[in-house]
Amino acid sequence: MIRNSEIVEEINDGNLFLRKISKDDVEFVFKSLNNRDLITYLSLGPLKTLEHSKRLIKGYLKYWDNNIQFNYIIEFLEVNKVKIGSISLWNINWQHRRAQIGIWLVPSFWSKGLAEISLNLIKNIGYNHLKLNRLEAYIAIENEKSITLFEKCGFNEEGVLKEYLNFHGNYHDAAIMACLKR
Repeated sequence: MIRNSEIVEEINDGNLFLRKISKDDVEFVFKSLNNRDLITYLSLGPLKTLEHSKRLIKGYLKYWDNNIQFNYIIEFLEVNKVKIGSISLWNINWQHRRAQIGIWLVPSFWSKGLAEISLNLIKNIGYNHLKLNRLEAYIAIENEKSITLFEKCGFNEEGVLKEYLNFHGNYHDAAIMACLKR
């Protein structure tokens, strides 16, 4: 890990919170990653059992402890905090100060600006707390909403990788989206 980095377990922007994933999120992750609309462009899901969700989160927490991946639950405060998705910095390379970003939201919270706020919060963590220089996302080119979202948050398309992603047995070309600290 890079010196002077600060691991952030919670950050918020008014009514939107990112907090470290916990064992208490097993049912939320299980239910969410079995939503067909949600998992269309995810490498995760469907999850077969609640035990699978437990093992997934246990792995995430181990990665967190080893400073190689940071998974957050996205919570939105309407009347009470409600879990609406997940965002992560993963595949972290401390030598080159870069990481990949992954995000998903429950479909009922799509197109409300919450993913944009979440991406900007995770950029804050990556650049200002972890001292990263480059954030990347690999997005299926058919997933136009996600590409537009990342563009709104300062990411630029750097190219296309042919048949780079495999979702549910089908290969998809991936747009390489990147954002630099400067």
